[in-house]
Amino acid sequence: MERIQKVAFLALRSGSSIALLIFLLGQVWLHAETIDISSLGARGDLTHLMVNTERNSSLVSSVKHSFSRNDLGKVVELIGAGPVTSTNNHQDLIGKITDVVDEHSVRIFPSPQKTASNVPAIFGTDNAPIFQVAVDRAQGINTMIIIPEGNYLVIPSDLMNSGYQMKGDSETRAAVVISRGGIHFMGVGKSRSILTAAGAWQIKGKYVSRGQLFECRGPVTNDGPLIFENLTMDGGVEKGRQDYRGFPARTTDGDGWDITHDAVMDAGASPLHAYKAFRNCIFQHWRGEILKSVSSCPTGFIEVTDCDFRDGNASAFNFSFAHRIDHCTFDHLDMAMEFYEGRMDRPSSFENSSVSDVRADLVIVGALTNRPVPLYTIWNNYIQANNGFGIFLNPAKNVLIESNRFEGQSFCIGNGAGTQGSDYCHNITIRGNTATNGGNFFLVQCGYPQRFENVLITGNTISGRGALGCGWGYSTNVFFSNNIAINGAQGIGGSRLTGQWFLDDPSDLYPPTHIDNWKGITNVLTYANGAHQGVYPTKTNSIFLIDDSQPGKIPLGACMVITNQGDHPTPIFVSTVHTSKVADAMLIPEQLLRCDWTNGSWRITEDKLSTQRHK
Repeated sequence: MERIQKVAFLALRSGSSIALLIFLLGQVWLHAETIDISSLGARGDLTHLMVNTERNSSLVSSVKHSFSRNDLGKVVELIGAGPVTSTNNHQDLIGKITDVVDEHSVRIFPSPQKTASNVPAIFGTDNAPIFQVAVDRAQGINTMIIIPEGNYLVIPSDLMNSGYQMKGDSETRAAVVISRGGIHFMGVGKSRSILTAAGAWQIKGKYVSRGQLFECRGPVTNDGPLIFENLTMDGGVEKGRQDYRGFPARTTDGDGWDITHDAVMDAGASPLHAYKAFRNCIFQHWRGEILKSVSSCPTGFIEVTDCDFRDGNASAFNFSFAHRIDHCTFDHLDMAMEFYEGRMDRPSSFENSSVSDVRADLVIVGALTNRPVPLYTIWNNYIQANNGFGIFLNPAKNVLIESNRFEGQSFCIGNGAGTQGSDYCHNITIRGNTATNGGNFFLVQCGYPQRFENVLITGNTISGRGALGCGWGYSTNVFFSNNIAINGAQGIGGSRLTGQWFLDDPSDLYPPTHIDNWKGITNVLTYANGAHQGVYPTKTNSIFLIDDSQPGKIPLGACMVITNQGDHPTPIFVSTVHTSKVADAMLIPEQLLRCDWTNGSWRITEDKLSTQRHK
């Protein structure tokens, strides 16, 4: 449309005919269309109720609900009233109302396989065919599909087909397939226009299936945008988040991570939609990844703004290309965001958002490493997890993590098992963040192939528990400066690092690493534990050696500030090679001693009395 408008403008300036202008403006008009989904027969009439069932009987009754002849043909989901799977479990059942017997009774097909009272159920118009008609009718690049207020049941047809057999545990079926762009689904309010998916689980062949709402299937036929706005996409299960998250979903009770159960999925060949947007939407009650991609399409951009993700047993966002997530909330999920093996071709961000009550927060694994990439920014978020992890990088590059507030994680930022891609973590800046009541702020766990390299960690504050930096993996040129650890938090714990120790600037403020001699008179101070060291001589014959036995692990520019926290003077030797020679310094109580790593050895560069005794 923008291109047509430009041509029209140039036509006017150049004095071209009015006929040309009218023709071009007419093309713009033809590309714009508004479809009210209710005008095609869609009904937002989904109803929740409790029913009574009898095994092998098609009769279903409800004391509190009144049926009418208008309910003929509507889809019914009965929870736990389908075929038996184990001693204590039944599948759910999806069927249709075939007859209205009286005000409180209907007949459905297929028949329930359980005799029970107060079975949870839903029923409503099957709107999937109507939504598909609206999508297929959208021929231009600017079609608005209006969804009036109501709760619209949207069920994949194969879930009601007894002959459908899944060929694998990840085979999916969507209620609506979108293979064109230029479509804007518009509700009247995020909690007023609701699309409800199949929450009922069934065994199709050897595997569990629930179904998806939308599949974006490439190749897409035009380059118009795809937008979802002012909607709720509901997975249709009473409880999304579970303690059990194994996958695929179990065939005994349907529990677990159901990889067939998603709100919107990208699949198929390139091209896919060059631009997708989710605006002011709610996503809730899902067992699978809510927004995800299984396509190898190399480019695209997704915006997710002012959206709420609630109650899910997997991740909320797992698309594989560039994106901006802004002013969103993620609550009671397994994970907020995953970015695996992505193909980011422009700057991306996760910002101004809140993550709480999750197992894990954000994962970037292989996503930023497959090609030269611009910056990925994680900025100004509240990120909370219940002893899970915060930001998982393995590998990732060109990442800025700034001005976030972490709370409760076992570690805030780090790596670990689960790597994808062939690169390693590098060119990462972590600054101006705060962390409370968490574990390690920065954690290195992997070996050389998945190492951390060129990381700047500056201006961060941690409190409550944990340490600024820790690990047992490989790292090079990881630099800490101007960080603060207070109220029970500690500094650096890198004695198990297999690569270079962290470069810890004296500007970092934390309780000095406490070294005493209760077990022997000879003690070793190692830079692995950071720049600030506190010796506590308990015996008059104590000596302390500064470790120089692993010069390859000591970074250039390293220095140590040593404080005598005890009551006795103690000799300090600047090497672990100790003979009977005279000590390099005699450190008296409350005195500070600074040593710098220069030309492969430690050298004393400053000593003075402390103005405040360290405890």
